Amino acid sequence: MIALCLSGSQEAWSALVARYGPVVWTVARSHRLSDADCEEVFQVTWLRVYRSLTRLHTPERFPAWLTTCARRESLKQYERSRRYVPVGDGGTLDRPTTTGSGPEEGILVRERGAEVLTALSRLPDRDQRLLALLSADPAPGYDEVSRRLGIARGSVGPLRGRALRRLAEQLRIVESENAPATAM
Repeated sequence: MIALCLSGSQEAWSALVARYGPVVWTVARSHRLSDADCEEVFQVTWLRVYRSLTRLHTPERFPAWLTTCARRESLKQYERSRRYVPVGDGGTLDRPTTTGSGPEEGILVRERGAEVLTALSRLPDRDQRLLALLSADPAPGYDEVSRRLGIARGSVGPLRGRALRRLAEQLRIVESENAPATAM
């Protein structure tokens, strides 16, 4: 199929994209990109493949080469999208109006914050350190988290998910402990 693409066959190119397009999408999705960013990665990856196809020395390595190209484009797109911060819907940049909530709102916010801190303190040390790093402003990238905690980069996301589930569990426990007892 690669040889036919190099000879200029549009049918072969279409077949190549149809066959390996899902690979590019999977790689882009694995980087947690938005739909628009995944589309961008898809287009740019195939453009780069088209321009560089003549440099492919071993056609049987095409899937691995394509995956590498898609991964690089996904990382570039991730970095570009991190730099873009939407500023709203084009309206004014005035301060938001206050809702006029009373002092009870402040008390509820403080109580909720205390419950979260209590739940967080009940987590294993690794979960606490991981969540603290990932909630920093600005949050470090997975490479930095991996380096600081001494864990594999690919483990950061799954560990984060499990830590958040454990935090939610502990938060439910803390809430039930703090709930007022109802008289029977």
